[in-house]
Amino acid sequence: MVSHTLSRSRLLYIGVMILLSWSFVSCDKCIYEDLSTCPLRVQLRYDYNMQYVDRWHREAEDVHLYIFDEAGHFVSEMVNTAAPYEEKQTFELQLALGNYTIMALCGHRMGTLYEQSKLQVGTSTMQDLLVQISRAEDKRIAAELPPLLYGVSKEVQVQGDGSRLIVVPMAKWTNKIRLVMQDISEGGKSNIKLENYDFRITAPNGRYNGAGEVLTDDVLTYTPYYAEQLKGTTGGIAVELNTLRLLTKQDQRLIITERATGEELLNVDLLSLLLQTKFHANNKLSDQEFLDREDHYAVIFAFDGKPVTRETFLAVNVWINGWLIREQDHNI
Repeated sequence: MVSHTLSRSRLLYIGVMILLSWSFVSCDKCIYEDLSTCPLRVQLRYDYNMQYVDRWHREAEDVHLYIFDEAGHFVSEMVNTAAPYEEKQTFELQLALGNYTIMALCGHRMGTLYEQSKLQVGTSTMQDLLVQISRAEDKRIAAELPPLLYGVSKEVQVQGDGSRLIVVPMAKWTNKIRLVMQDISEGGKSNIKLENYDFRITAPNGRYNGAGEVLTDDVLTYTPYYAEQLKGTTGGIAVELNTLRLLTKQDQRLIITERATGEELLNVDLLSLLLQTKFHANNKLSDQEFLDREDHYAVIFAFDGKPVTRETFLAVNVWINGWLIREQDHNI
């Protein structure tokens, strides 16, 4: 009876070993006979933000993976539009043995709000992939932009040693700015109304290539995608604008004009203003890294009941992301 039990255990052991050997043979056959591999798993990670927390699955609304070979030539593209995504979700690729670069782009409504050029297999390179924001003939962008995320992982080796996990670090190329003109006097004597003002951000930041390089572009005008008349005991208005990357080597300006006369009430170097919000603890970050990590700004201009003019803007209090920044001349 004991001998019979041992015999069944031995047979079970032999069966398991055969199944394991078949699994290895299957992977080897996939690698060496078909010149393809067991799956390469790609995970996208967006923790390049001020929270240092991976927010990719919360921000991305579609996925485009571009594969380039060792010579830098385009191999293939994988597209996935099955959002919402799960945390640490992976995407499988089947690639022949070799070294690759994987470029990832996540931008909802690609082809409408964001445009991209077509690549030719075997000839196109990352520099040939043009990514740009759609704009009207007058170079204006008034639509709310969904997050545009970009990342690249180089020297990805496919060696036929089974499934591998490749993490592609992502950065965000979009920013949202909420501007508030608030009258803090009792009763809101300044009588600030939406119909009296125009708001815009000007910046030549709408074109990039697949290598993440900023390309020469026209000066774009970003106008509000949202506006509201504030309620409460004090008067005021709020508008929200977006823009692509805030770049330290570009001239990017915030302009507020009086609609009736066209007079510029405020024309400020936007980056000079926003960079003053960098905490002492973040001084280790370069200005560009700070601007790339931060993606939401709330700018409040606080008036004291006097009529809104160019002169009152010169002495207005400015709050950015909850911090008092300056109390005098903003026309820089």
